[in-house]
Amino acid sequence: VYRVNWLWTKALHDCWNEEVILVKHEMQWSINFFTHRAKQWLCHMHNATSAGLTGHTCYAARQSHIYDLLAAHAEDAF
Repeated sequence: VYRVNWLWTKALHDCWNEEVILVKHEMQWSINFFTHRAKQWLCHMHNATSAGLTGHTCYAARQSHIYDLLAAHAEDAF
C-alpha cells in the first residue's frame, strides 16, 4: 500500500511539474501573439499612410498601441 501511495503521489507531482512548464510556455506564447499583432497593425498603419487614408492610419495606430500595451502588461504579469 505504501508503494502504491508513493507512486501515485510521484505521478501527481510529475503531472503538476509538466503543467507548470506548459503554463510558462503559454504565457510566453501570449506575449508573442500580442507583439505579433502590434507589428501587423503597424504594417497596416504604414499601408494606410501611403494610401492617404487618415482614418485608417489612426485606427491602425491605436490598435498597434493597444497590442503593445497588452504585451507589456502580460510581460509584467508573467
